[in-house]
Amino acid sequence: MAKRYASDFERGYDYARRRYGELAGGFSPQALLDLAAVLRRVAGGDAELARGIAAGISELVRANKAGGQK
Repeated sequence: MAKRYASDFERGYDYARRRYGELAGGFSPQALLDLAAVLRRVAGGDAELARGIAAGISELVRANKAGGQK
């Protein structure tokens, strides 16, 4: 079976979902979205990784909002 290598974006997204999934309840949605906005502005060699983390955090906020509206 061939080994699958994740892109930096995928690695960042997965990291954010695992790391911030449990911690998200301790922060306001706005604070998390502010963090995601800062990460989207990262330039250079880590930009793709930072954008992945930002996407993962943004997805957590959206999922928490959707879960709270039921």
